[in-house]
Amino acid sequence: MFSCCTPCTDVLGDQTKGISVEFLVTDFDQELQRLFPDQYDEATTFMQLADLLWGSPDSTGRRHFTRPVDLFGHVRMIASSRGGKAGVSLCTAIEETCPRAVSCATHFVSWSWRYSIKHFIRALQEYCREHGLNTLDIFVWVCFLCNNQFEWLKDGGKDGVKEFGTNLKKIREVICVVDGVASEAVYFKRLWPVFEVFTAHSEQLPIHLALMEDAQQRLLKMNLGEAREAIVVDVMAAKASEKNDEDQIKALIAGTASEINKAVQDLFTDLIIGLLKQEGPKAELRKAQAAEDAKQAEEARLAAQAAEDAKQAEEARLAAQAAEDAKQAE
Repeated sequence: MFSCCTPCTDVLGDQTKGISVEFLVTDFDQELQRLFPDQYDEATTFMQLADLLWGSPDSTGRRHFTRPVDLFGHVRMIASSRGGKAGVSLCTAIEETCPRAVSCATHFVSWSWRYSIKHFIRALQEYCREHGLNTLDIFVWVCFLCNNQFEWLKDGGKDGVKEFGTNLKKIREVICVVDGVASEAVYFKRLWPVFEVFTAHSEQLPIHLALMEDAQQRLLKMNLGEAREAIVVDVMAAKASEKNDEDQIKALIAGTASEINKAVQDLFTDLIIGLLKQEGPKAELRKAQAAEDAKQAEEARLAAQAAEDAKQAEEARLAAQAAEDAKQAE
């Protein structure tokens, strides 16, 4: 057991903490399944998890943490940033219980709390696989996990624009986890992801695309022309969960909304077209490999059938020979 009396912080020196993708794939998923066996499934979103952990929000978006669930001990640990009061980020609590799961963040993740937890985790896992990255070595800054939600959702004392901008500039590499394209995409309807990626683009930070499985399958059925038409961004129509955040961001960008729309749309169009160009040859290779596998399987089946037929023929021959021998013996 670890002590809950030592105040904990959410940074490693001047570096921002992140959680390993491997931990999300294994321990995090398993712990949610253990705690919420009847409520955690393929469709469960981070927004729903927030309700389970910290209670439903009131009309202002604040959560009262009346009966918080102590996932990884984050409720009972003492936070240095809260004047000795209990309540730390999930990331900080995870570091205490599993130190190897937390290190300096390698990637800032732009995403939405409205995503399925399982789909989100698999998108990060697949991103690592596609890029030849070890999930043990990739530490992602995910706001749900790495922000102290007692400060953000209960105390309400954080400047979101400043905090997110600071973390972006510290981490300096971004993964955009996108759930879809065209009208069904949640990503482009939420204000924070669009604002984050525009900020990263303005800072000339490396930006990578991680598509959820359904989005990738739909996208791979499109031609390049359809892909170009699939990304539609209207930052002033996008929404944030908390009205104060939405008002602050929209006031900040009001004079540059069209510039942001074009920049984000162009960026994602380039990322998606690049993905299509990469995936096209891969898809052909996979198709050719599948055909070769099917051919080999059929050849193996025919060889096995031929062997079985030969065996049965030999058994029939021997039986006939035995019968003939018995007849002659009589």
